[in-house]
Amino acid sequence: MGVLWNRVKLVASALAARAWPDSYPVRPPAVPDLATALEQARREWIQAREFFDAVSDPDLVDFAVYSVQAAERKYNYLLRQARRAL
Repeated sequence: MGVLWNRVKLVASALAARAWPDSYPVRPPAVPDLATALEQARREWIQAREFFDAVSDPDLVDFAVYSVQAAERKYNYLLRQARRAL
């Protein structure tokens, strides 16, 4: 939900900047630091596993498996990046 909301804010900001170019400053979205991105990826992974545990429709099981695998890989990638930064 947080990612979607940030995307909506970014689109709204861009539209407002086009409508009122002189009065509406457009700021680029803040890039989260590595620790924040790692924590967000961990939460996404947990959420994907909880969704997998709750789903029963065969079509959704495939999606849930994909979501868990993608979230796990993202978390592991960021974890490797954090270890390299130390």
